[in-house]
Amino acid sequence: MAKRTASRPAKPDPTDALLIDLAGKLLSDYFFDPDLEEEYKTILSTAKLAGDDSVLLEEYTIDLFDGECDVRVEALKTWTAFRVSASYGGFSMTVEGLWSFDQETLQHGKVVARSGDSDEIEAAVEDLLEELEGPDLDDEEMADLMSALEDESESPLIGDDPAEPPDATGLERSRIKAIAKRLARTATPELSLEDRGWLEQTPQTLPVIMENLVAAASADAKRRDDNLVGAYMEMLSLQLEFVRYRLDRGWDWAVNMLDDYQQTLIELAESKSVPRDDWFRMAAALSEARVPISDETQTALAAAGFEAEEAGPPEEMQAMLRGFLDELANMLASPFEVIETLKSPSALMPASLRGFLATELTLSPHEKLRDAVPLMLLDDDSVVRRDAAAALEQSAQLDTLSSDALRRTIAIRNWIPAADRPAVDTMVRKARMAGVAIGSWPPPAADLEYHATMIDGSGAQSILTVSRLGRTGMFGGLLLRHGTGVVDAWADTDLVRSKVNRLLKEAKLGGIFTQVDKGYVDAVIQHAIATGVEHNAVPPEALLEVAEAVGGSEWKDRRLDLRAEADRLFGELRESERSAEGIAALYEHGLEWMSDDPIIGSWFEDGPEVSKALGKLARTDRPGMLAAVTHEILPPERAVWAERFLLMALWAHASTDPKYRNRAPDLVVVAHALLGDAPLESLPIMGLIAVQTVRAFLEGGW
Repeated sequence: MAKRTASRPAKPDPTDALLIDLAGKLLSDYFFDPDLEEEYKTILSTAKLAGDDSVLLEEYTIDLFDGECDVRVEALKTWTAFRVSASYGGFSMTVEGLWSFDQETLQHGKVVARSGDSDEIEAAVEDLLEELEGPDLDDEEMADLMSALEDESESPLIGDDPAEPPDATGLERSRIKAIAKRLARTATPELSLEDRGWLEQTPQTLPVIMENLVAAASADAKRRDDNLVGAYMEMLSLQLEFVRYRLDRGWDWAVNMLDDYQQTLIELAESKSVPRDDWFRMAAALSEARVPISDETQTALAAAGFEAEEAGPPEEMQAMLRGFLDELANMLASPFEVIETLKSPSALMPASLRGFLATELTLSPHEKLRDAVPLMLLDDDSVVRRDAAAALEQSAQLDTLSSDALRRTIAIRNWIPAADRPAVDTMVRKARMAGVAIGSWPPPAADLEYHATMIDGSGAQSILTVSRLGRTGMFGGLLLRHGTGVVDAWADTDLVRSKVNRLLKEAKLGGIFTQVDKGYVDAVIQHAIATGVEHNAVPPEALLEVAEAVGGSEWKDRRLDLRAEADRLFGELRESERSAEGIAALYEHGLEWMSDDPIIGSWFEDGPEVSKALGKLARTDRPGMLAAVTHEILPPERAVWAERFLLMALWAHASTDPKYRNRAPDLVVVAHALLGDAPLESLPIMGLIAVQTVRAFLEGGW
């Protein structure tokens, strides 16, 4: 007898899969309130007694851009079986399936009816998603969500294999399109905080963004929407940066995802699938996101981006380059603009070619081009930094090196790794012997304000520099990533006062800022510079622009003496606060507000080592996981947490807001204990961090 093979259910086609995902989203929204589950059971039991085949649970209308969408949620005879229907214009659907209350997912879903072609359905789902995502949760809804997460009986929010992100779902693909369409309709495309947060939690959408960008960029002239292309470019740059964060934390899947992106770029260039300008922007996004690129890959990208017949003889190429540089000199106003403009094309150049560019700039008859070379000392590649130093040494003469260029070189010398400094020192000595004067630093505005955020879970902290008492002022900023260095900087020094005020207001809507004194800003910036130097990393060129605007002439690689600072702050506490009872009271007071603070809520450990340590335990073994975090994961990171608490204590101490100044002692005692020998388990806040680490692992370890 022939052996019968078990037949597997056929996979739904992509459109059906999209509708099943949408039905799952609608059911998830319906059961968002945990109390509804018990209420639903009562409703269904009553319906069964009446002999009903189904019972209507909810029927409502959603107002969308092109009309109204009618939604019905029905329960069938089995208490886990549901039917979800929706109709919108020429689109309608009915989906049935089984709802898992434990995993909050729709299982065994099937489309029993649908109308509209695939394009209509996709467009309708995008519109629905855009509306369903809605605004951020209000305080009450957020409190309910956090309460559910703290309940140990609740299941984790995603599946049981968090080693790497799953493939993007149809719903996620639709949301990417919905975000891009919304951005394309705005004058200045900028992702909302909600969309940024969602993108960071869905790194698997990187290839989806790239796929949609290629489709938008390669559309024929009549159908091409430049705003849509720009929207996808904005999302691409941001998602590359988010994936690079995972790379920094050691995830292998992030390495593979970024390698795949670079290989796709090479294939696109070889196939000429997208317009060249768009391709260059896709390649430049790697540099903007500070994604490390090997010299071999950079050479391959350069070879793919420039056709062989374009090269010509070396003499001809050199003449073309010098002509291009002459045009730049006529178009741009400052050395900073020169470097910013050259970033996109140089992103594809191997280090050797970027070093050659430094030499060409020093040979230019235009002072602003020669003055750009010191900024190349801040290139990510040490080969380029040393080539730039060598080029500067060749031009270290009165008629070829300006006093401002020498001043900038001396400042930058203290921001680069120690191995790169001897060549700079040689150049400075030669310039001084040739009689080149050191330029004066521009005087800072008298009304400068400094605003700084708390430090989030990734170690990121934003600092704003503002001048706004005159008709025009400045708005500058820095992004520090403690443990990494200065990762971004910018400065607009000639803005009308109303725009400065508007930018500051918008920034405060997007983060928790408090005004701080300049001493704190100087200290944390120099601490971040020193951290970068220790990791052979350099800050962005615009850090010098900010330094010139705010009087940062003394910024060097000065690490804070953490223990000395902690002892100083601890010594400034009242005697009663330094007693055992006082310290315990500060621990308790700190835990009270830190438990409710959304920024402190982002403080937890993650990464492959955490996943490996906790993945060995049963997902229901919360005590075992907490013990593993406390005794295996947190101890090696003790110095990191000590630095975090000390920097936060200095931030609170420097704040002009009494609320934050009053919190400084709570942070000081924790920093002091972590820099001492207090057991981690004796610090209540470290217990909270352990709980948040377990929660983050269960919700999605990557």
